Amino acid sequence: MQCDLHVHTRASDGRLSAKEVVALAIEKGLAAIAITDHDTTAGIEEGIEAGHRLGLRVIGGIEISTEWKEEEVHLLGYLLDYRLPWLQERLANRREGRVQRAKKIVGRLAELGIEISWDRVTELAGGAAVGRPHIAMAMIEKGYVSTIDEAFRRFLDRGAPAYVPRSPLLPEQAVDIIRDAGGAPVLAHPGLLRKKELVYELLDLPLAGLEVYYPEHDAATTAWLERLAADRGLLATGGSDFHGYPRENHAPLGACTVAYPTVLALEEAASAIRRASRR
Repeated sequence: MQCDLHVHTRASDGRLSAKEVVALAIEKGLAAIAITDHDTTAGIEEGIEAGHRLGLRVIGGIEISTEWKEEEVHLLGYLLDYRLPWLQERLANRREGRVQRAKKIVGRLAELGIEISWDRVTELAGGAAVGRPHIAMAMIEKGYVSTIDEAFRRFLDRGAPAYVPRSPLLPEQAVDIIRDAGGAPVLAHPGLLRKKELVYELLDLPLAGLEVYYPEHDAATTAWLERLAADRGLLATGGSDFHGYPRENHAPLGACTVAYPTVLALEEAASAIRRASRR
């Protein structure tokens, strides 16, 4: 019974709707998935409803991007109470920050002679949170690049000429948001951090787990993270980071999975956090 605990939908920057992701997960024989969209929980209820109807466990989650020591640090939050009004307000502010960032990127591209329409970018987002993949798609339509990967590599990634940093949020702030909402915080794809020593510093945060199993973690990195999680008493989670776009570094759904007991352990971790907050 394998589970993919890092999945994106059209509610943020994925290509498929939540119910389409559920149908694909069943086709692939998965027992559970976690919907972990960027700065939004809009796809969770659709996913849970489709999962109930079709026989798949769908876990509500989120992915929050932070900046720390010139690195992007992503935090996954599982089983949080996504209906909390204060949480939705915080997430709405984060999404507005994403919009302003995307507008700045479009402006920088114009300065580079790459003219794309903001209206077209929002059309491609389809009402979801605007992200760099939607800008890349607009660039492809206008013939400036051939693939999403080329758009990121030449213009949109950190260090590229049109890159704009996210609105500032520290990793500890994201962990606090997740825990205050009763969720279990997990450090996402730590093997992607350029400075590996930062992983050890981030372990000072009150995390529930590390995302050990990830498509871009090689065997040595996976083994290191397995040992680290075991030494620190953290859950070893994993997922594909599925978006549904044909990008070189975007894996198919189910490319990285964990066994169903990990889901049960995450449930217990979230329950323990909620119990502690009531004391």
